[in-house]
Amino acid sequence: MRPRERIAAALLALGAVAAQAQPCTLVFGQGRNPPAPGEPDWDALNQRFNAAVAGALDGEGRRAMPMTASSVQIDPEGAGLALLQQADRLRCTTLAETAVFADEQGTLVLRLRIYPLLPALGEGGAIVGLRIGAPLFVTQRDLDLKALSRLKPEGIGRQMAAEYLQHDRR
Repeated sequence: MRPRERIAAALLALGAVAAQAQPCTLVFGQGRNPPAPGEPDWDALNQRFNAAVAGALDGEGRRAMPMTASSVQIDPEGAGLALLQQADRLRCTTLAETAVFADEQGTLVLRLRIYPLLPALGEGGAIVGLRIGAPLFVTQRDLDLKALSRLKPEGIGRQMAAEYLQHDRR
């Protein structure tokens, strides 16, 4: 390998290490409405909304990692623990929670909440993982359920992520 090629390879390697060292935002969404015949595919709507938020954050230089869980997840506590373990592995410092669901009153809700991920301390003050802090930012759209047939979760997800980015200028 020539010296110029070695320098280029070293710079690429340093760039890869720097990208991994950059903190990330874990963009997590879980469906709330279980699948039912004749009903919308809530998990797919959540995945599309989640991906749009993650893409918008990533496009603005925030290292965003999308993650979704199905509405049929039977172990919410286990899912929460897996979420925090994944965030710790990825060195995420922020959690963006995405949700698309119909509430008990028949309102279509699209929500984005941003939380800090803070160290969880064990015995002797040792850091043993992460915990979720109080919300830093919340935005929500409440729509008539009739709007579901025209819903474009990608556009609303990008818009809501832009609202957060406007709020959190780094």
